[in-house]
Amino acid sequence: MSGQNSFYLKSDSIMITKSNTLVEACYDLSVAEHDLMTLAINKMHKQPTGTNKVTISAKEFATANKVTDNYAYKTLKDTAKTLAERKLKFPLYVDNNIQGDDKSQKLCVLKPNHKNFTILKAEYHWLQGISYQDQEGYILLHFSDPLAFLIEHTNQAYTKYDYIKTVNFKGFSSKRMYELISKWKDLGKTPEISVFEWKEYFGVADSYPKIAEFKRRVLDPAINQINEQGEFKLTLTSKKEGRGISHFMIKIKVLKKSVALLPVNTVSQSQPPSRLLTSAQADMFAKKLANDTAFGSKFARVGESSQEFAIRISQELQRDIAKITEYMSFLNKHGYK
Repeated sequence: MSGQNSFYLKSDSIMITKSNTLVEACYDLSVAEHDLMTLAINKMHKQPTGTNKVTISAKEFATANKVTDNYAYKTLKDTAKTLAERKLKFPLYVDNNIQGDDKSQKLCVLKPNHKNFTILKAEYHWLQGISYQDQEGYILLHFSDPLAFLIEHTNQAYTKYDYIKTVNFKGFSSKRMYELISKWKDLGKTPEISVFEWKEYFGVADSYPKIAEFKRRVLDPAINQINEQGEFKLTLTSKKEGRGISHFMIKIKVLKKSVALLPVNTVSQSQPPSRLLTSAQADMFAKKLANDTAFGSKFARVGESSQEFAIRISQELQRDIAKITEYMSFLNKHGYK
């Protein structure tokens, strides 16, 4: 198993890059299962191999989660027995404006910015297969095709956060809440989400018939743990329809900004943007940025052509407020106001 122990050897910071579709998917996992899947998805995304299989060693799991090797061995072995049956729900989109008979070429992880599309919303298994190698202590995860598709298209829209900041959270709901807050932090609030959608998000749609119980057992503990950590100050607000609560929204105040996560000299000194760029604006500025040598030296990826670079930047400008903030000094340089 040469090289399998090498990915998560440093535990001072582990930057996770996860598709926004996965961040907002609906599922229920144990804490160990969520940790394992997060590490595996991130590893597969950052080490592309042209396959939908990835391994996580007990040593990697132990280092990332600050636990003993023996505990990691047992956790991976136990997880291998349960994770194969876990499922998740998320939508994919068929862009009918894309010509051709191959429907796989029309699949998108993000809703197209026109009305000629079809929504594919279904329940999928996380994995096609899973095995644990006892002697060498690693787990092999064979992702299902829909999940592999999401991982492959992570760069279309994603959330980044430091995994180490989630290690001490006690409970699956706190870890999931942290991911959602990381996605919406630049806007300062989540959308208003219906109670049913909140329950589906945490995989408890058939539990907690009383809203007060769901709030007390799921939402409040997650919010309290994140507030105690000190990075964010979260405030839960509710909306009523008639006499009952129909929606919850979380207001987000960032208390500790991790400037080190942004490239040097690219943090805008102005207020964060409050809107995404239109398709025409994004295409125009993406071409300018792709031809900017200083911008390219910071953000272009190895092996990425100029055209691919411009397309990626255009998609980010249309879909990711955090990326607009990150690129703001260069956007201003090229006339963005």
